[in-house]
Amino acid sequence: MTLLRRLWAAHRTPESRWARRITLAATIVFLLVLTRWQPWTLFTRGGFSTDFYDAQAHAFVRGRLDVPADIAGPEGFLIDGRTYLYYGPLLALARMPFALFGHWFDGRLSAPSLLLAFFVACTLTWHVAWRVGSVLGGTSARRATVLVTAVAVSPALSLAGWNSVYDETEMWAFALFLGTALAAIGMWQQPSRPAALVAVGLGTCTILTRSSVGIGALLAVGLVGLLLWNRRRQIAMVAGAGAFAGLLLNMAVNLAKFGTLLDLPADRQLLSLQDPERAAWFAGNGGSFLSVRFLPTTVVQYLRPDTVEFERLLPFVRFGPLAHEYGSYPLETNTPSSSLTASATLLFLVAVAGVWVIVRRRSWPLAALFVGALVAAVPSFLIGFVANRYLTDMLPALVIPAAAALAVIVRPQRISLRAAHVMVAVLALWGLWVNVALATWTQNLKEPGFTELRYDIDDAIFGGPPPSVIDLVPGQPAPRDGVVAIDGDCDGLYIAEQRAWVALELADGVRRLRGPLDTAEPVVVRAVGGTIEVLSSPGRASASYTPDQGEVVQGDTLTMPRGPITLDILSDPVTGRLQVLIDGRSALFAFDAPGLADAAISDNFSPIVADDRGTPICQSLQARR
Repeated sequence: MTLLRRLWAAHRTPESRWARRITLAATIVFLLVLTRWQPWTLFTRGGFSTDFYDAQAHAFVRGRLDVPADIAGPEGFLIDGRTYLYYGPLLALARMPFALFGHWFDGRLSAPSLLLAFFVACTLTWHVAWRVGSVLGGTSARRATVLVTAVAVSPALSLAGWNSVYDETEMWAFALFLGTALAAIGMWQQPSRPAALVAVGLGTCTILTRSSVGIGALLAVGLVGLLLWNRRRQIAMVAGAGAFAGLLLNMAVNLAKFGTLLDLPADRQLLSLQDPERAAWFAGNGGSFLSVRFLPTTVVQYLRPDTVEFERLLPFVRFGPLAHEYGSYPLETNTPSSSLTASATLLFLVAVAGVWVIVRRRSWPLAALFVGALVAAVPSFLIGFVANRYLTDMLPALVIPAAAALAVIVRPQRISLRAAHVMVAVLALWGLWVNVALATWTQNLKEPGFTELRYDIDDAIFGGPPPSVIDLVPGQPAPRDGVVAIDGDCDGLYIAEQRAWVALELADGVRRLRGPLDTAEPVVVRAVGGTIEVLSSPGRASASYTPDQGEVVQGDTLTMPRGPITLDILSDPVTGRLQVLIDGRSALFAFDAPGLADAAISDNFSPIVADDRGTPICQSLQARR
């Protein structure tokens, strides 16, 4: 408790007042975006991957490393008949106290963890600014606050767009690297065994959260320790040996799971086992996720300034085109991504000046931290995947030099203080707008309500024909993300995502059969191409699909609540998917699309056909056209 009081006293100072206010305001924005402007849902159970760390925590409680295959899903690695997740153990260890109380917390802690990590990252940024300033001769509260602002409106903010294990891991790795950097500078300034152990401990926590970032963090600790060799050799040895021990610990965990020291057996991931094309891609890349062949593509994409575009629809900024592939080997996954210059503009510009400061001042401890941060970012440039979240791995390499720049660079006389404030404010607002917009885009692209809201606002402001709405042409590839397509006479409304169509609305009686489920007798739908059968009894229900040609697809048996139950049958020829929902839960999924328009339906099921055919958004857009 004494240590916590000292930390609180060191943080809550008059100088940090504005930085604390900005951190709080940014955290509130993060919370609102993360929860879709419904903060009371923060602890609601999340979707796929939000329970990965919980599953690992339950496994640790049982003394195991493997997790249930149905939880890991396609992200799991199948090794000797057991399923493992590649995510580090630290965040799972933090969940172990909750795991002792059963499974109620499963999937509910990811969003609060993301929020806390963002708050911690912004808070640590303030202390990094002051600590770096003390190395270079001092800084001011105003300049440290600028750095906090730059981080608060950086791509870290855009991670609010996806409550997932991926974004949670990225955010904590960023925060822990900043903590490691702070401790490493403290070790340099006041060498002692406790200071070295704190730096090593935080670096080890980083590598046990995200290996690629953690390697850079431990390298930074080791390099700063090496600089102490002539001054305090014993402390240097503690730092170097501790950093190496942290690396060995991570390698031991990887070896226990996968039989490898650092790499992952890509051919054993369920995604690769199920997808021949993905398996062939890894085979052509030496079985690895990484290659220098991707550098021309990733370097250009993550640094080019034109990775966002303006449009007429809310939120008025969206992702630009997908990364252009310049490398000699194709990317495995190419998802929409911004860049450091476009969405971390303020931080990037200050960091560029900071690199010159570190070199000119020959500040070796800051150079050691910068090298570690660069090493932490390198794997995100080498991986054969392009994703916006990887920008967070690169932020430490901007924060360290940016802190150096803000500590010593003098404002040119020709630029007034007012003009400097305006420039910072404009760049900060730009970062806020861009990253909130991209987070909103990521989070809501496939939500019908979001599309409806965007076009309602557009109609109220501009009127006339709606933008980015086309007629769907069967067989034609989907255009850029966000384009909306109408199929036929509103038989379906679709939105483009990653070169594929996603259904927003399906017409009643044509591609959707919806109505109350009678539990007394089986519901049989003899569609064109196959037969769908739903068996139900009090408390239980299941569905099966028998195609005219092919094997029977048997769905899961669901436990049903008491009271009225709704049956939903969705058959979409555009996406080629059949889904049966019972009481809103998926009971069956098949890659087929039997025709429902002329289906013979048993008498105990009466589908509802709404006046707008269940496609109100499509009808509204069609009327505007």
